Amino acid sequence: MSSATNRRNILQLIRDRELNDHIRTKYALKSNLYYKCISKLGLLAQLEGHQGCVNCLQWNLNGSTLASASDDYQVILWDPFLQKVKTTIKTLHRGNIFSVKFIPSCNDDIVATGAGDWSSHTYNVTTGHKLSSCNCSHGRVKRLAVANDTPSVYWSASEDGCISQHDMRMSHECPTEKSKITLVTIYGQSGKKIEAKCLDINQLKTEQLAVGANDQYVRLYDRRMIRSLSSFTVKHSNSKNSSSEFDFVCTDNSATDTLNQFQSALQYYVPGHIHPYTEILPKKQRSYVITYLTFSPDGQELLVNYGGDYVYLYNLMDQADNAFFNIPKVMKVPREHGEGSSLDITDDPVPIPHSTLPDKVEKLKLKANYLFEKEEYTAAIYIYNEAIDIYQCSVLFSNRAAAYIKRKWEGDYYAALKDCVTALKLEPNHMKAHFRLAVCLCELGMLKDSKMYLDQFTLKYPLYENSIAYKGLQNDLKNEEAKIRERRAYPTPNYEVLHIEQVEKITSEKYFSSRSKDYLHRYYGHCNTSTDIKEANFFGNKNQFIVAGSDDGLFFVWDKHTENNLLLLKGDSSIVNCVQPHPSEFMLATSGIDNEVKLWSPLSDDVDNAFKVENYKRTARINQSRMMADPFDIIMNNMRRDILEGNESHEFHTVREQYGVDPLSDDFDCLMS
Repeated sequence: MSSATNRRNILQLIRDRELNDHIRTKYALKSNLYYKCISKLGLLAQLEGHQGCVNCLQWNLNGSTLASASDDYQVILWDPFLQKVKTTIKTLHRGNIFSVKFIPSCNDDIVATGAGDWSSHTYNVTTGHKLSSCNCSHGRVKRLAVANDTPSVYWSASEDGCISQHDMRMSHECPTEKSKITLVTIYGQSGKKIEAKCLDINQLKTEQLAVGANDQYVRLYDRRMIRSLSSFTVKHSNSKNSSSEFDFVCTDNSATDTLNQFQSALQYYVPGHIHPYTEILPKKQRSYVITYLTFSPDGQELLVNYGGDYVYLYNLMDQADNAFFNIPKVMKVPREHGEGSSLDITDDPVPIPHSTLPDKVEKLKLKANYLFEKEEYTAAIYIYNEAIDIYQCSVLFSNRAAAYIKRKWEGDYYAALKDCVTALKLEPNHMKAHFRLAVCLCELGMLKDSKMYLDQFTLKYPLYENSIAYKGLQNDLKNEEAKIRERRAYPTPNYEVLHIEQVEKITSEKYFSSRSKDYLHRYYGHCNTSTDIKEANFFGNKNQFIVAGSDDGLFFVWDKHTENNLLLLKGDSSIVNCVQPHPSEFMLATSGIDNEVKLWSPLSDDVDNAFKVENYKRTARINQSRMMADPFDIIMNNMRRDILEGNESHEFHTVREQYGVDPLSDDFDCLMS
């Protein structure tokens, strides 16, 4: 048969997919989802049936069924195309259901559920009967995961810090045999257990297990080597001649695990600006929680949604050590007088001319520069993103860094630092990038590096010593160094007595976090502070879009590569938690505090999209303020708003009973100050 007859046009594929479900994926891969489809995305249907918040959504493998689970303890299976209920499972849970999954290779006839009653169950979809249950957890079960090549098995993450592996073919006795199913326990920087919040299995490399917990670190395990983590103990090196800060001691002489297996069993990922290893403490310590993570369909990327921060994309294929405290070393070179010496002068102190930009890029640059002068920094960054996506050169990265520095949103100084490093890689003698790098390092608390680069800048460009910006940075460095001296003179006493096991956990955590890898992209504008189940996901036939819910009832769509926001849609009256793309169609399912599940798909041109929100800049600015606000202040403001609207909430009565004053009164303000 000729290649011409093998090829099918779109109309043939559309007709074939009506007769054969297996053609869906082929159709999706062959069709081209243009960006204009995103702009037309609108509400297709509302699926009504739950009597409580819908906390989780899950498509089956071919997208013919959507499962949802709720605070009403029910799991509903929907036909997304007919928009009807297929079946309802009244589970035996006695707590809110937080996760539902189809068990692989079971004809979509078995689902697993995890809930707030500290248990996970499996159910037969046809009969609704419970098949198995596990009550070993000592905390809420927040997320489940499955591997498509591993039938009858699912994994769970619970708030007792345990990641468990459940095999339906094997029975165990709860809770006496908890150790049999516990795969790994999550510890934090204090050496104590922390809550596990989410997990996912890489479907193309099912040995890879990603875990999110009640801190800022993504933990990527190799399940084949997890056992080796208990075969070695990490200790601080006492040898002055050692090239490493850590020593490794084998604690199990009978184990066959090697040190290389131990080091390969676990990899940390963290956004550089929330990595704690800086010379000065931030003005205000913030807490983080990873509310959701997912591997890309090609298995090469990991998308992570941070409570109290943004959505980040990590490149799993990049083996470079790009941790926060190693980024400045890009510019460091061996020096005659020691690393960091101000006596070192690089050659060619005169900045080289910038390369000529393509016409389209030049126009974008001028437009962004104009917005920058108007102090519209978010709009300027948006245009710089477009320009950099077309053509990468030092001036664009340096200019975008300037916009980040001026805007000063959370993480902006670090994003500017990354841009300055990139600009200097492209053009080592870019003067403005050099100075802005020193500014960012100072703001991020890396004072020694900031002073080193400022010394280098002084020697290369002595005429700028009298500039206002230069003197301002010098003063900032002096002030921060004075704070460090004061803190060292009056250290905060620590009266906590640490056990040997806790010290070992702390050292182990410090070792793995010291090898952390940095993010590739970040996506912002939303707010994620109110719930710990808020999702983010890949969307599109080539995963070219990123979607995430928000505390303002919206969900956001970004371009994966440029990081630009493409669309805002009103998805809930309060909070959008769940965003689950259809596995092959251009369709998205969302849910949140409302009792309904919503389906979204491109609308025709003649349909008015009533759910579309236009003002991204204003929305992003408000959400940034909400995210940085004190949680107690937010509660009080919400209470006062409810009272003014005539709705005395439960929190209002609690505060009045506890403090004996009205939250609206000046007495309460004085009391809380």
